[in-house]
Amino acid sequence: MIGRRLLLLGGVAALAGCTVGENVQWLPWNPPEPLPVTVPSGLTGRLARTDALAGHLLGHASAWGLSSGRVTTLEWFRKATAEHFQVIASSDPARRQHSTTVLPSTPSPTQRTASATQAALSKELGALRVLHRTSAQQAAGPAALLWASLAAFSATMAAVLPTGVGTLGDDGTERTPDLTGTGVDQVLQLGAQAVYGYEMALAAPKLGTADQAALRGRLQQWQTFRPKVLTASPTTELTAPSVGYDVRPARDGASARLIAVQLETAALPMLGAWIAGTSSAAERRVGIDALADSNSALVRFGGAALRWPGWPG
Repeated sequence: MIGRRLLLLGGVAALAGCTVGENVQWLPWNPPEPLPVTVPSGLTGRLARTDALAGHLLGHASAWGLSSGRVTTLEWFRKATAEHFQVIASSDPARRQHSTTVLPSTPSPTQRTASATQAALSKELGALRVLHRTSAQQAAGPAALLWASLAAFSATMAAVLPTGVGTLGDDGTERTPDLTGTGVDQVLQLGAQAVYGYEMALAAPKLGTADQAALRGRLQQWQTFRPKVLTASPTTELTAPSVGYDVRPARDGASARLIAVQLETAALPMLGAWIAGTSSAAERRVGIDALADSNSALVRFGGAALRWPGWPG
């Protein structure tokens, strides 16, 4: 009796137009056409300079008394920068393909102190953020997410490299965002849930002054998010937010920060999918800034720093 598995395999072979045996005839596979991406002028040089400045700090880490956490973060940052360049230099950056190209050489930094080197590095990261953000606003589809993600990364790193980050992520999985899964209705619901969640975080008794200020500031950002979305998408009808969110009032500062991390972790891929999927330039601008704010908040409250904020992981 012929088994069902053999019949299935035979059927697949017949449909594919190949013969089972030693001389299998495989159909050719045509890879998808690269998605359009415009790489801005001067980007490679700036990436090379940021890498060189981070390397300069690491080369003098002992003499300048850099903490172990800062050293670890700088090492992670250099690896992330090299990966970013390899993606940008690839034949299909919007799908996050990798090339084997290495960063070009650049003149060695001449700064003589850690503070001067960090100031130069922060300046380069600030310029990169502007360059990436402008590219994101001018692009569409996954290319817009590519640049928005890099803008969020640059902004966050400029803030945290002077001290280092407690948790470093490994979000190297390469997945194409679902361009139809997140629209205006979904991000409006996301904004409502984030507001509720931050209210629950602020309910924690005896919150420290710094935590209270940071949580309240982030709550205010989420409160302004929904009006910005509605302004960018004037034909959208505002519906009542969902009820019954599974978020309880925080018990202390640690659980308040955990709520914030969970909210921002969930928000990043939704914002990324919205940026990649919307055809509205106005919506895209709101999403680009929201993605950067969300990534900075994630790291501020103890979440893992990401190499590709906004991409599905």
